[in-house]
Amino acid sequence: MSISYSHLSVLSEEVIKYLKPRNDQNYVDCTLGGGGHASKILESTKPNGKLLGFDLDPHACQAAKQNLGKYKDRVIILCQSYVHLKKEVEKNNFKNISGILLDLGLSSDHIDKADRGFSFKDHGSLDMRFNPEKQTLTASDIVLSWPEDKITNILREYGEIKQAKSLAKGLVTWRKEFVKQKQKKALLTSVFNSAILRILGIKESSLKKYRIHPATRIFQSLRIAVNSELDNIKKVLPQAIDILEPGGRLAVISFHSLEDRIVKHYFKQAIKACTCPPSAPVCSCQIKVKIKIKTKKAIKPSQAEVARNPRSRSAILRVVEKL
Repeated sequence: MSISYSHLSVLSEEVIKYLKPRNDQNYVDCTLGGGGHASKILESTKPNGKLLGFDLDPHACQAAKQNLGKYKDRVIILCQSYVHLKKEVEKNNFKNISGILLDLGLSSDHIDKADRGFSFKDHGSLDMRFNPEKQTLTASDIVLSWPEDKITNILREYGEIKQAKSLAKGLVTWRKEFVKQKQKKALLTSVFNSAILRILGIKESSLKKYRIHPATRIFQSLRIAVNSELDNIKKVLPQAIDILEPGGRLAVISFHSLEDRIVKHYFKQAIKACTCPPSAPVCSCQIKVKIKIKTKKAIKPSQAEVARNPRSRSAILRVVEKL
């Protein structure tokens, strides 16, 4: 049976330009999706180059198996989080890695399927798990059961929402009535979106004046919390550098400032050399420069790409090379 998976890979030409895949090299795609970037890498590494692909979403894994089927034993697909990168590389005896890709964006498939609960425009259950089979915490669980201070924290930290405290207070007040009336029925994205607008005092008829929908950052906060996204980025970056061959490259595509800040900070730290005071007779910190940065300025999509795929507009690509 054919698997439908809707997603346009962003910055594809730029990824290939900076990763520089060549014949018979091995690569890792930490965020496989439907295999868009992976297929370009595999085409560039013929005839014997291999690719190890990760994706936590089982639907994406099925789509990737279908879309990359012609590459047969050149592809290994793992339906799990990239946070296990180093362990799985060793387990699968995947060696001589010339490049690694991390595309941290939410796929169009997630956004466009109402039953996933990622979009405030739909009427599905407020779920937001990348893999419902392996994850238990849902966005509904957070909204309906977490204490006010914890909700405040995720809205402030993951959504950078200034009115986080008053919004969390309003949500806690609203949910008491919701739970009483619905008797534990599923919380729908549309219902939650309406609650947000009511708490913020915004009428549906006035939404056109907002460049960004008022619920956007709230949904983002919940999604990040459900999937531990920022913590996972912090965990995977040192693993990626560690397993790369000298001269190998790591390319990271971020889609919002929280992700990009983590990536930029890690790269900045990794290019630092000895931090001992000048008066020290010998180095005691043992800090060595690990990488060199290949993109002095972050790479962004061209106007032509944004016109083809408006969801690419916030993408930012950074690339480093292991020393």
